[in-house]
Amino acid sequence: MRLMNKLGESEKLPRNYGINELMTPSEIHLIQAIGANPESNIRTISDILGITPGAASQQVTKLAKRGLVTKNRGVKNEKEVFLSLTPLGEKAYRHHETLHEEIYQRIISRIDPLETKEIHTMKKVLQAMESVYEERLCEVRRELMQYNARNETDESMGDF
Repeated sequence: MRLMNKLGESEKLPRNYGINELMTPSEIHLIQAIGANPESNIRTISDILGITPGAASQQVTKLAKRGLVTKNRGVKNEKEVFLSLTPLGEKAYRHHETLHEEIYQRIISRIDPLETKEIHTMKKVLQAMESVYEERLCEVRRELMQYNARNETDESMGDF
């Protein structure tokens, strides 16, 4: 539980990703998704991040205003918007990738002394945890949708 709390806390703190301004984790993750999937559209990015297209669109607009992302209209379909990083956005993306690599190397240096069997056991434990939390996340989302549907029905019934 402590590990999850620390991960959660670290995911809330804004950081400087080499561009002399702070970015929230959600902003840098959007930058990361665009950088790893050049010329993708809002739908693709929202699917990658697990957020609604509306939320992705709002974040993209903010990052475009800050000079980190460009929105390009499609040639065949002008309604479709393709996303790319500006040089400043690319710099933040590369800095973020470097930070991840440093973290991975630090983790590897700590598990390197372990026996192969121990590492496989850890992997199984982490996969089991991921599976359980994925199931729980689906359950909570389903409960939330049911709750919202009930409340919408209750509100509409009040109009009679």
